[in-house]
Amino acid sequence: MIEVEIKVRISDPSAIREKFEENNGVYKISLQHEDTYFNMPKGLRNFEETDEALRVRKSIEFNKNNQIIKHNINHYITYKGKKLDSSTKTRKELDIKIEDTETMKFLLKELGFQEVLTVKKERDLYEFEFKNYQIEALIDYLPILDQHFIEVECLLHSSEKLEDSKEILFDFLGLLGIRREESIRKSYLELIFDKIK
Repeated sequence: MIEVEIKVRISDPSAIREKFEENNGVYKISLQHEDTYFNMPKGLRNFEETDEALRVRKSIEFNKNNQIIKHNINHYITYKGKKLDSSTKTRKELDIKIEDTETMKFLLKELGFQEVLTVKKERDLYEFEFKNYQIEALIDYLPILDQHFIEVECLLHSSEKLEDSKEILFDFLGLLGIRREESIRKSYLELIFDKIK
């Protein structure tokens, strides 16, 4: 799959939520993600240089509007390829559900993979129908950065409609008053390294 994704830093998440509602956004779920990133074993390729990522994720899903519904916990390992263009975070992505994150992290370390950093984020997921596209929009908060972001994305099976999809996402952001120039290509991991270096 190809994940076409645009990320933007925001200062007022409440205002964005209001705009989501004005544009028929449907709140789906809230999430707490704990993402542990790994690099290849020493002597092999360096993901920092190749712009790739390997992530093990623990995902706690809950409905913030209904505390009676029980929380679900899922675990994933994800590979992200290098970014495919100069204006978005579009990448090839392989996402595999796993039994638990701790066993997978142990396995990767036993194989020589290097643990890089664990990133926690809080997210609210919304869905939109826009110009015949199914768009997911996430309002994210990263405690380590003390900043809010919005990520909008859609999934493609091939690169055939890549350019069209990017333009659709930028058009969608325009509804929210967000300009193309505000797009951030850096991953959360890169933004955190910028802060702590």
